[in-house]
Formats: sequence, C-alpha cells, structure tokens
Amino acid sequence: MKKKIIALTAVLLAVTGSAAFASDSTFQQTCSNITFVYSGNSPALQATCLRTNGMPNPTSLVINGISNQNGRLTNSGGASTFQQSCGNIQISVTTGAATLTAFCRTVSGASNSTSIPLNDISNSNGNLIY
Repeated sequence: MKKKIIALTAVLLAVTGSAAFASDSTFQQTCSNITFVYSGNSPALQATCLRTNGMPNPTSLVINGISNQNGRLTNSGGASTFQQSCGNIQISVTTGAATLTAFCRTVSGASNSTSIPLNDISNSNGNLIY
C-alpha cells in the first residue's frame, strides 16, 4: 500500500509540476542565440530567429509584466520592474519552455534565486512577438 501511495504521489507531482511550469512560448523551437539584454532601460529577450524562407533574422522583444515581489519573480502586468532589484539575469531554454532566472533582493536585503516561465512568445517570420 505504501509503495502505491508513493508511486501515485510521484505521478501527481510529475503531472502537476509539468503543468505549473508549462510554457506557451514556441519561439525557442526556431530561434537560437537566445539571451537576456537591455533595450534602453527595459529588459529584453534577444535571439536569431528563422524566417519562413529559412533565413536567420536578428530580433529582440522587450519583456513586459514581470516584477520582483520580496525576492520572487511574479507576473504583474504593465512594464517590467524586476531588473531594478535583480541581478545575474539569464534566460534558459528547452524545446518546450523558456525561463527567466535571476537573483532578486528581498525586503530584508537578502538575495533569493528565483525563476518564472516566459509565456506567449513566438516567432513570426523571424521576429519575436507576444
């Protein structure tokens, strides 16, 4: 009985964990050299994306709607503000997801490692779009 409960718990964690971190972004399947950059004072995603004719196109997209809430990256809507209190900002990608990671300050001044999926970004004929 104990083994069945452990196995069922593992399955539920796998299913709910993958659903919680699923990304609706597809750009990473047709883009390379994906990095975090600044566009003026705004945080941005930069990549080389394939056009429909197969030719590469350098492109970038300002990252909107992310803030630092006591050391955690959260979706907030509007312009992003996390870059004002977070450092070591990086973007990691897999075939199925793109994730923004950073070390962000807490209200006590500590630094916390945090991440958030970058959802709803796609490649439209070589250009990154929401």
